[in-house]
Amino acid sequence: MKEDVDLDLLRSMREGEPASLTGAQRRPAQENDAIPKIAPKWLKHDRQVLHFKGYFLEPVVENKDENYRVRKCIIYFYLDDDTFHIIEPKVENSGIPQGVFLKRHKLPRPGSNETYDYPDLKLGMNLDVYSRVFRIIDCDEFTKAFYANEGLDIGTAE
Repeated sequence: MKEDVDLDLLRSMREGEPASLTGAQRRPAQENDAIPKIAPKWLKHDRQVLHFKGYFLEPVVENKDENYRVRKCIIYFYLDDDTFHIIEPKVENSGIPQGVFLKRHKLPRPGSNETYDYPDLKLGMNLDVYSRVFRIIDCDEFTKAFYANEGLDIGTAE
């Protein structure tokens, strides 16, 4: 024996709210405050580092045959907190102190209270770091892609 199905009842159950079927009051949807709508800079750019290659000229006074030395270095710019880190790769038996030139911190612009940011950095520019001038000559592929994504001109490599 087969029971008759009331189609009107089925249709009303599909179209009706679940709260009306169970009798429970439905709470309005609340926003989750733990997840921000716009990601903060430290979360958006976590572990993203701009990598530039550069050099600075060191004057030589103890040798009459050379006036200055070209010292190659790597300039890192951390996007999550706008800090710089400058190192000079160590060359074995060079007789010159090498390694970390600038520990990671925000780099102030000379003569102002502002600090450098990534739009200020371009290839072919001179970067003044505490009265020592670094020439930025090249960068890695991630840095080029980041600048292109931001719509900024990075310049041409030297």
